[in-house]
Amino acid sequence: MNLKTCIITILLTISQVNSLCSKESKLLDEQCSTYCYQVVKPLLQYVNTVSTMTQEHNELQHTIKTQAQQLKSCEIQSELKSKLSESFEIHNRNQQKLIDQYEIEITNLKSEIKSKDNEIKELQSQNAKTKALQNEITAYKQTSSCLGKLTALHSIRVPITQTMTVSCESNLSEAGTGWTVIQRRKDGSVNFNKTWSAYKEGFGDPRGEFFIGLEKLHLLTQSQPHELYISLGDFFNATRYARYNNFVIGDETELYEMKELGTYSGNAGDSLSFHKHFKFSTPDKDSKCASKYSSGWWFNNRCYHCNLNGRYIQQDIGENVDGIEWRGWKQDRPLKITQMMIRPKS
Repeated sequence: MNLKTCIITILLTISQVNSLCSKESKLLDEQCSTYCYQVVKPLLQYVNTVSTMTQEHNELQHTIKTQAQQLKSCEIQSELKSKLSESFEIHNRNQQKLIDQYEIEITNLKSEIKSKDNEIKELQSQNAKTKALQNEITAYKQTSSCLGKLTALHSIRVPITQTMTVSCESNLSEAGTGWTVIQRRKDGSVNFNKTWSAYKEGFGDPRGEFFIGLEKLHLLTQSQPHELYISLGDFFNATRYARYNNFVIGDETELYEMKELGTYSGNAGDSLSFHKHFKFSTPDKDSKCASKYSSGWWFNNRCYHCNLNGRYIQQDIGENVDGIEWRGWKQDRPLKITQMMIRPKS
């Protein structure tokens, strides 16, 4: 029985009681009231109790509904939490994989760094050895050449030979310093019409006109790479030069062949390259050209394109005089000054 039904029943009962009481006399009023009270009061209490229970029932239903919603929400949250937990676990596993990968990479990098450190130490050791070797080479070059020396006569030492005195040249601004003079012509004071033996040993005065000697020239150019510088001057005070970056002379068994010259540079023209790979000859040894031009030189098949050991002509008297020549600059005209110099390549 719901609340609405209960109320209707009570109202009907009260109505019946009132109808019954009205039919009696006033003498029965007190009895009716007592009866009505006894009948209605329990009914009212019942109605109140039912109302209260109904309200509690509604509240309980509301609570149950709310709790059901909360439970559903909790289930959703639990499911979400489970998914989040699973996602978190996956993320953790991925993170752990990354961490493991990074640790491997870090280990590899540490190993590589250690290897590079060892390489650096090795390179530093090699650099120290290289520097020491360079110092030794520099010291050797200075003792076996004119490097670091002023223009004057100096003693140098070349392997497999005794100390030799050479003329050093460091005053030519266009050439630089540290040159060893191997030939000089300037006034005709020395006759260059010499024998093989003289050209082999060298002749003249290192302070003036001279030729250093083929054997010394071979030893110098074989001991280390050398460059060649040739300074030329005519009778009108004009000057030119020719430079070759790899000058090598063979030994006596090769007849002191001009084995290498390297690359030419300069402003005198390249006349010496025509004599590369030709052997040295003198008037007394195997050369018609040497006898014809009264000098020792690396004569080629056409005799020469240059001959710096030719007869000294005291003045430029014209062409075809067969003197000291460099045809790349002065075609068939004599030169006044020549100076051939060598120095170790840097």
